[in-house]
Amino acid sequence: MNWKLVVLSLGMSLTFWDIFNVPYIINYASTQFHASPVLASLPLSAEMIGYAMGGAINGFLSSLRGRKFGLLLSMSLVSLGSLLGLVAKSFSWIIPAELLIGLGIEGELSVVPAYIAETVSPDKRGRSVGLVTASGFLTTLVVGPIAVLINGQWRFLFLAGLLVSVIAFISRLKLPESSMWRIKRGRMTWDWGIVVMTLVWFLSYFTGYALFSDPVFQFLGSHGFQNTSLYFTYILYGDPLGVVIATLLNDKLERKYSVSLVNVLAGLVLVPWFFTGGIMFLFLGFMEMFLQGFKFPVMYTYTSEIFGTRIRTLGYGIADGIGHLGGAIGPIIFSSAYVRSPIDSFLMLAGVTALSGLMVAKWGAKTTGRPLEQIRG
Repeated sequence: MNWKLVVLSLGMSLTFWDIFNVPYIINYASTQFHASPVLASLPLSAEMIGYAMGGAINGFLSSLRGRKFGLLLSMSLVSLGSLLGLVAKSFSWIIPAELLIGLGIEGELSVVPAYIAETVSPDKRGRSVGLVTASGFLTTLVVGPIAVLINGQWRFLFLAGLLVSVIAFISRLKLPESSMWRIKRGRMTWDWGIVVMTLVWFLSYFTGYALFSDPVFQFLGSHGFQNTSLYFTYILYGDPLGVVIATLLNDKLERKYSVSLVNVLAGLVLVPWFFTGGIMFLFLGFMEMFLQGFKFPVMYTYTSEIFGTRIRTLGYGIADGIGHLGGAIGPIIFSSAYVRSPIDSFLMLAGVTALSGLMVAKWGAKTTGRPLEQIRG
């Protein structure tokens, strides 16, 4: 593997570590500090706000100051947030800590795929982005076991993030600047494709995050699976498998079509999943999570290709960052709809994610194997 990808994978693994350790931190710390339910909900909200802002901010700065600047800034923010959480004197300290971490996480996502896209050959672009993405998703497999083993000592979760982010920051000091950015940098002009990709990410995240909300556990129980956490874990393992398979296929398929198809199929699978039971129920649930995982390497790569060099990181940051707001409201709307009509709530999720795929099929450009200069310049 290219040494630059190894360096970037270290930071990306930290990104997903921080995404998935938040529920454990909130659970343990709120108990220790006797936080109210309202106060306990604020760190996650703060992190989501960080997502929405961090991509656009770091994307803009990376367009002006360079990709390397953005790579260092994202790790700096994660380090600062982790340090603040580590030394927290009250639960309220965790709120700004998660805000800073959220800014760093989405800042990371806005610049890493773009940096890779600009520094590897067109025929290896998808696989390279996929490998770095996979390093992040595979990290999620160890978050839960570690969080359980530390037995409520939530500061260790911040400590791990701090140590890795500092190491990642130091290792990135040796990374070269993107030569494509050096050559192409200049006045930025608005690209209306940003609006399209923001809507695509918004709709896709809407369904993706909704599938992690409480009604899904009720749904499992209503189909006879009483240990809902256990069976949710079974189907959830489809997610990292999807990431791995997508990484292997990313340069073999036209990404315009793979991005479109995976979102449409994710919508279609939700419908029969609702009506089945037994082994087929678990299989369709596993396949739904597989498709949710499959979409990330292809969508991360595609979003890094679809904008011109001068606005690439800003466009990516806006699309993915603002798109995360879909992940914020999706679980709320899905939960409300599920109470009124479970079948209608699933049909809504199916239609939303399928629409994101159809938008790419209609307005997307072909990118696989093409030099970035031939796509948007």
